[in-house]
Amino acid sequence: MKKIVSKIALMLSIVAIVSCDKDFNTIGSDVIGDDHFGLEKKEDVTLVAYTKATGAVQSNNLPTNSLGIYSDGYFGKSKSTFVSQLELSSVSPDFGIEIDIQANDSVYLYVPYFSKQTATGSGNDANTFELQSIYGEYETASFDLKIYENKYYLRSFDAIDPSVSQKYYSDQKDDVEGLIVGDPHLNDGANVVENTEFRFKKEEIIIYKTDGNGAYLDSDGAVTTDLTKRVVKERLTPGMWINLNKDFFENRILNASDADLVNNNVFKEYLKGIYFKVDANSSPDSNVLAMLDFSRAYINIQYHSKAALTTDELKKKAFKLNLKGNTVNFFENTSNVDYVNAIGSPNETIGDEFLYPKGGDGSVVFIDLFGPDVDGDLIPDELKQLRDENILINDAYLTFTIMNNLQKNPTRIFLYDATNNIPILDYIFDSSTATDPENNKFFYGGILVTENNVDTKYKIKLSSHINRLIRGTDSNTNKNVRLGLSVTQNINNGNRYGIKNAFVGTTNKNVPIGSIMSPLGTVLYGSLPSIDEGKRLKFEIYYTKAN
Repeated sequence: MKKIVSKIALMLSIVAIVSCDKDFNTIGSDVIGDDHFGLEKKEDVTLVAYTKATGAVQSNNLPTNSLGIYSDGYFGKSKSTFVSQLELSSVSPDFGIEIDIQANDSVYLYVPYFSKQTATGSGNDANTFELQSIYGEYETASFDLKIYENKYYLRSFDAIDPSVSQKYYSDQKDDVEGLIVGDPHLNDGANVVENTEFRFKKEEIIIYKTDGNGAYLDSDGAVTTDLTKRVVKERLTPGMWINLNKDFFENRILNASDADLVNNNVFKEYLKGIYFKVDANSSPDSNVLAMLDFSRAYINIQYHSKAALTTDELKKKAFKLNLKGNTVNFFENTSNVDYVNAIGSPNETIGDEFLYPKGGDGSVVFIDLFGPDVDGDLIPDELKQLRDENILINDAYLTFTIMNNLQKNPTRIFLYDATNNIPILDYIFDSSTATDPENNKFFYGGILVTENNVDTKYKIKLSSHINRLIRGTDSNTNKNVRLGLSVTQNINNGNRYGIKNAFVGTTNKNVPIGSIMSPLGTVLYGSLPSIDEGKRLKFEIYYTKAN
């Protein structure tokens, strides 16, 4: 009984430790573990790692999208723009008669940011928030943001084969921008801070009750100029707030024919969506980019109308358009020469000195384990030797040491089966969760380890994967596969997406979707024997020999 109680107490202690996000990177490395008492260790397995460019990547209908400009000290500059269809919040809407957008009505776009509330304000004071998933100095950086009517129809299905979903790629920006040349943007041009000097702001957005003519009301419904007595109508978490052109939406939505608003399929043909165009401005710092969930965004159209001719006064109303339907994220890169040269000629025989996994339309790393198949039986000789030794796998890890080279390192990297384009078993089997979802699957690993404020390494567990290669008896699943390594924006999404052209020298046209969503890259030491042993990519197998 004492043993059972002790084991329960130990398990609860472990759960308490790994559920705490404080100093999680260090804890993560301890959970994975470096203590393997009584086990034999093998770390002389042949290992070849190299980097290949992805080229243009499939970027339609991503779970989250990037918007802005991000400059990396090593990789270069990336610009992200975005196009989305719109959907009616209710189809066949009845806007009334004598429709009019008055001076005190607003037409605005709201896109919530990823944020965390850090303090609660008293009364009608604002709550305090911290922005998340944003890169660059958002407090000071700004860029030029223009919103246009999109005139390029985004199909759901392939035009030639309607049974296949349509794919759009990160390099198709010109298809959209080519149709808006000379068109006026939809921003309210008088509001400089919402377009030519756009910033991601962390302040809560508060909407107060008014009398319909712009005057604030107190709790008794009386007009007040006392800021403390204004009544809060709605609180919105920090987000993009852009005032839009009233005339455009009055003409295209409120005065549209009933036939154009009968359902959302017809509506998407009528109004094909909006396009977010990003450019650097004259500010000394235009380096800021945010990850956004545009599916939570909407355009709110305020207006006045009558329900019938017999109604004497116009009443204030509102109608929403949701940013839903098909979307595409476009990436435009100005890559540094060193990065371009580094991934231009990978050495697939002995590996590369440095590895360069980078998100977006960047690059991924390929890793070949166990060396060549000298005797031609389709099994690498080193793998066959391990099978013959009948060893029992206890643990297996890949450890990547970071070569800090002015880049901001991603918090997670992702190891997967690049032959079949699926996650490895260790990822699939790991259901561990943390308070911060970015730290989920912490036993599988790939978590950035920081020591003394310096990013040092990533460590990934592949014990189940190696165990199946060595101990598995099913010839369909125990084959040695090429591994892939990418950065990831979301460790909880192990799905794959397409690339426009196969990786050079392969037929592989897939990358993890989390890599496409990430704007970051990292530089890692590779597998060459000439690299200092303390920094070289390390593959360790801990095992015992069966009797």
